[in-house]
Amino acid sequence: MVFGSVAARPGRFLRALLGAGLLAAASGAAQAGIGLVWDLKQWSYTLAPDQTLELHATIYNEASATEHLLGSRFFAAYGEGIESAYDFLMPVQSLAEQFAAMDLAPGEGMDFVFGRLVPIGGLAAPGGYSGGGFSLAFLDAGGAEVSWTPEHSLHLDVVEGSPTEPGQALPEPGSLGLAAACLGALVLQRRRPVAG
Repeated sequence: MVFGSVAARPGRFLRALLGAGLLAAASGAAQAGIGLVWDLKQWSYTLAPDQTLELHATIYNEASATEHLLGSRFFAAYGEGIESAYDFLMPVQSLAEQFAAMDLAPGEGMDFVFGRLVPIGGLAAPGGYSGGGFSLAFLDAGGAEVSWTPEHSLHLDVVEGSPTEPGQALPEPGSLGLAAACLGALVLQRRRPVAG
């Protein structure tokens, strides 16, 4: 009988359905608040056994959000190591410090360092490692928690003598010192007057 009445008045049914859809969309938009989304810049790395990996990421306030994503409302972060080879540590500059001045309007994003993966005991055995769970949470204007967990798994290939990927792994302090000494020697050599 319901189907008969719908079939007899298709225009009224479609208008009612459209009205219900618009009402649901409007109420959803009114409750949208912040639209927190974040992701690591990269999910697969090749590392040397002694490399520490910095996890660079980007956070967005989705264009559909109805309020700014404020760093002052940063609530919590979760990160874990990988198997028994890497410990997860917070970044050198804490997330709270990185987010302190953050004020992202809908559609805006910001780069940050989520954390570090450090080889347990200073050295990871060569091989492939996968895993790690990561999440960020903020509070919206009403005080409700809004969190986001990327749906990816981190993969590390640990290879003896693998090259450092620029901007991703932290170089050894000794390597930096050697590079600075070589650069200094080149500058001094270039400044020597030519004997005539």
